[in-house]
Amino acid sequence: MHLPGVKPLFLVGYSLLRATLTTTTTTTAYPQQLPFLPPSTTHFRSDSHLTNKPLKVAIIGGGPAGTSAGFFLSQFANASGNPVEIEIFERSDYLGGRSNIIYPFDSSDYPSVEAGASIFVSANKHLHQAVRQFNLSLETFHTDGSSENYAIWDGTEFAFESSRSSWWDTIKLFWRYGRAPLQLNALSKRNLDQFQAIYSKEFVALGPFEELQQWALATGFDHLLSTTGSDYLINEEGINVQAVNELVAIMARTNYGQDICVIHGLGAMVSMAGSDGRSVQGGNRQIFQQFAKQSRAKLNFNHQITAISELEVSDQGRSQYVLSYHHHPHQQLSSRRTTGDSEPFDAVILAAPYDQAAVTVLTSEAPVQVPHQPFVHLHVSFVVTNATAPSGELFDRPPDQFMARSIYSTMMRNVIGKGKRPLFNSLNYLKNLGPKEGVIGDMYIVKIFSEAPLPTNTLAKLFGSEQNLLWIKRIKWDAYPILAPLVPPSKYPPTKLGDKLYCEYDQDGVKSYSSPSAQQPVATSHHASDPIQVEC
Repeated sequence: MHLPGVKPLFLVGYSLLRATLTTTTTTTAYPQQLPFLPPSTTHFRSDSHLTNKPLKVAIIGGGPAGTSAGFFLSQFANASGNPVEIEIFERSDYLGGRSNIIYPFDSSDYPSVEAGASIFVSANKHLHQAVRQFNLSLETFHTDGSSENYAIWDGTEFAFESSRSSWWDTIKLFWRYGRAPLQLNALSKRNLDQFQAIYSKEFVALGPFEELQQWALATGFDHLLSTTGSDYLINEEGINVQAVNELVAIMARTNYGQDICVIHGLGAMVSMAGSDGRSVQGGNRQIFQQFAKQSRAKLNFNHQITAISELEVSDQGRSQYVLSYHHHPHQQLSSRRTTGDSEPFDAVILAAPYDQAAVTVLTSEAPVQVPHQPFVHLHVSFVVTNATAPSGELFDRPPDQFMARSIYSTMMRNVIGKGKRPLFNSLNYLKNLGPKEGVIGDMYIVKIFSEAPLPTNTLAKLFGSEQNLLWIKRIKWDAYPILAPLVPPSKYPPTKLGDKLYCEYDQDGVKSYSSPSAQQPVATSHHASDPIQVEC
């Protein structure tokens, strides 16, 4: 959100391009050694030449994590002369995970809208490099009318409302929050510089990291992972309580669906970043489709993996794995599903949340204990309406009173024990769809994030009447890991479940740097820093 004449302090855009580089093999720019490729490429090429057998790698999950893992693995293998064959097993019928699109009225006659992972920013160098490499076109993210007005809602009243005067908004921000906007801007820049260091050759030379704790120590983010965002900002950085529980809180709630008093410090800092959100014309999922295509991976859609079983291969002296699966063509009923086993693989990457994947791992060694990683259950409501702005009724205002088109919620009143929990995390008018026969006025597509589903009668109050609800689509995502601080007895999740068996996605609780979830409305006369990272 950009106020006229006012440079944004933070503008954090939509949610989850899931961090494409969260695996130990792809966290940094170009590691010199992959965990399951032999240390000596010369020896490996010789052995491969004799056997004429490429390394066979299975990737479970066709989202951003899985497709990017396949892409970078194939790039590294090709550069070193190591032949590799990759298969991706995806339980749905498309690639990209939450990076998916919907069409208003379910009709391609209207412009597509990102359903989940909506934008990425310049700090995510790999996604921008992929856009250039794949000749994709970018478009600037904006919300319809967001350049004119936004508001912060605390469940009882509006804590802050912008006006049409940029200088007056700047005065109001500093009047309410003191020097906190300047402090937060400087802090965001400092943490951005720290994050950008992972792209350096010096940091790359330290990897790959066999344990996430090693990564956290190497980046210097271990302390941020051990404290809550509110404790870090208030007690360590000296940011005033109101600014933390309003300005930063709306970012954490919108980007990660979590309160600032719950999310760890690193998650809070990531949610604060972002001023230059972009998306790919036609959908961000094209990046991940291209990742899979360029890796030449064999794609297995509608395959639900149920087990990973280790085999002992005597002639080569190394273990291999077989994947058991349910195949459900075209998402048909369970009675139509078939079962089967894959060919043996030399290595497996689990690029899906361990708990949600529900995969049984059968290895010769004692099973690795994977900590339970709960996820935020996020409800997304898309509404096509001819209401030019939300009605004031739901906010205890006259129905015809002027209202902002971008509203973000905070838990400030709950912090002081005098409020009620807001009905939604954020509301954004995304696009003007133009007129339609039989509809009075232009139509708008609105996106609402909430912790619980919003019933039709609530949406009717929100937009003036049920007649103003022209089309509704509801989606539920297990969107983000709950980013609780890692304090004893909590442990860093493992990166390996066995020999050449890697668990990529369960690093999320540590470093779920996702595309930020919705454009945020903190503005000052100072220019924003680049985002720390992009997601979901």
